[in-house]
Amino acid sequence: MKVTVILDKNGYLPAAYTSLANEGHDGQPVISFPIELKDIPKEAVSLAITLIDYDAVPLTGFPFIHWIATNIPAMTKIPADFSRNFTGPQGQNSWVSRFYGLEDDYFTNHYAGPNPPDKPHKYTLTVFALSQNLQLDNGFFYNNLHEKLTSNVLSKSEIQIFAK
Repeated sequence: MKVTVILDKNGYLPAAYTSLANEGHDGQPVISFPIELKDIPKEAVSLAITLIDYDAVPLTGFPFIHWIATNIPAMTKIPADFSRNFTGPQGQNSWVSRFYGLEDDYFTNHYAGPNPPDKPHKYTLTVFALSQNLQLDNGFFYNNLHEKLTSNVLSKSEIQIFAK
C-alpha cells in the first residue's frame, strides 16, 4: 500500500491544514488534509490512520498525537476535511492530556492539525488496511487502537510530512 499527501512548493503540508490556516477552532487547525492511497489490499474492509509528531518529545515529554481514526471505508482518496465529516470512531488526540487542560470533546476527538511551537516538525502519518472494522467507540485512546490492530492489519504504510 502506498500513501501520498500533496505538499506545497517548499515540501511542507499546505497552510490550510496547519496552525497557519484561516479556519480553525479556538486558534487550532481543524481541517484535515487529503490523503491518497494506492494498492490497498482487495480484502481490506476499512482503514485506520494515525498522525503523530515525534519531534514534540523534547517540548512535551511525549509524542503528540494529532489524529487517530478507524473504520474508515477502504477508499483511494480520503478527502480534505474528512475528520469533521466522518461519523465513525475517532480517538483522543494529545490535547486531552492533563498537561493541557483542554476540555472540548469536539476538538480532542478529531483532527488537531500541526502547530509546531519552535521550528518545523516532522509528522508521521500511518495508514493501516484492516481485515475488519475495529470495535472501538468514539473517544478511544491510542493504546486501545494499538491493541485492536495486532490481529487485523493486512497492510501498513507510513510517510513523513513536514509542517511549519
